[in-house]
Amino acid sequence: MKRFYLEISSKKDLIQIGLAFIAWRVILFFIAFLGPTFIPQFGNRFPYVKEMLISTNLPSWIWSFGNFDGVHYLTIASSGYSAQFTQAFFPFFPLTVWIIHFLISSFFVSALLISNLSFLVTLCLLYKLFLIDFSKKVSIRSILLLLAFPTAYYFGAIYSESMFLLFVVSCLLLSRKKKFFWAAIFAALASATKVFGVVLFGVILIEILNEILIRKKFQVNQKVVKNLGVSLLSPLGLIGYMIYLKSSFGNPLYFLSSQPYFGASRSSTQIILLPQVVVRYLKIFLTVPFFSLPFFNAFLEFVFTFIPLIFLSFIIRKVRLSYTAFIVFCFILPTLTGTLSSMPRYSLMGFLLLPFLADQKNKIFYSIFFSFLVLQVILLIMFTRGYWVA
Repeated sequence: MKRFYLEISSKKDLIQIGLAFIAWRVILFFIAFLGPTFIPQFGNRFPYVKEMLISTNLPSWIWSFGNFDGVHYLTIASSGYSAQFTQAFFPFFPLTVWIIHFLISSFFVSALLISNLSFLVTLCLLYKLFLIDFSKKVSIRSILLLLAFPTAYYFGAIYSESMFLLFVVSCLLLSRKKKFFWAAIFAALASATKVFGVVLFGVILIEILNEILIRKKFQVNQKVVKNLGVSLLSPLGLIGYMIYLKSSFGNPLYFLSSQPYFGASRSSTQIILLPQVVVRYLKIFLTVPFFSLPFFNAFLEFVFTFIPLIFLSFIIRKVRLSYTAFIVFCFILPTLTGTLSSMPRYSLMGFLLLPFLADQKNKIFYSIFFSFLVLQVILLIMFTRGYWVA
């Protein structure tokens, strides 16, 4: 009887999450619809607007969710890596769009559908992941915080973020359930979607070692060897893409060397340490006009990088080691290219910190929630009107 009650309760929770997702999706479209009222002039700061977006004959409040990286994913889905430097974008998301477009006959609609369905499934799985360590109340609140997060609209846009998060959460959930083979499979898919997916190899290793330590006796047996062996599947997505780049373009690291051509001032030839990056941004704050868009972007990038890391440093003893490793590497790896560009979007990978924000008094929680919402509205309007955010 108790099990039946829990199953019914779980279904109700998932329905609530589904309704919250639908409300979020409708609100995003509504804000995009109002966008021209606040920013009449379209920024047009990226290529292929007419070819990949306006040509869909959809209203701008829909096609604007394909802005910026979206046009590159659509180009890859429709024409492969024919456009120079699009190799910076990993293949699994556009490959899926290419497959689905045979059913829908539209690359744009296929991509938008994949992103949104991926995010909906992710929210349900993430709720189950949070329930392992937190109460139902905190878990639901964490989902709401993710929906409200200032750059969460990327999960509803033609970006690989939602698909990547789906694979990450699946990997974490399966690792917690000690199903390491399937965890490694999803890690491989993640590494074929974004370069950050390779971090999951370390996450799985930590969870395997944690299982050994729980027994309070280090013993290498057949099961341990098998788990360690299957963990090696994790980076196969990245490896497969590197093999493709080597055979097709003669450079297995083309995804890295292509980065500087997208205007983010990234270095692809040397590793730049975080203190050097901080100095660079301090110079920006001292020399760039305060009320200019470059200053605003730099400020966003700086804040979205260091606020989560500082928060993590205060609660690090409460955070699972594998989660800490994932968050730190996802935040630090992009900075090694010498810039904090796109960090407001990359900071979405700090989603594992949300339960610690959700587990606060009501006043604090609602203050955070509504602050997130207001900032998401502002950034979404900028994004849909063609102005760079992340």
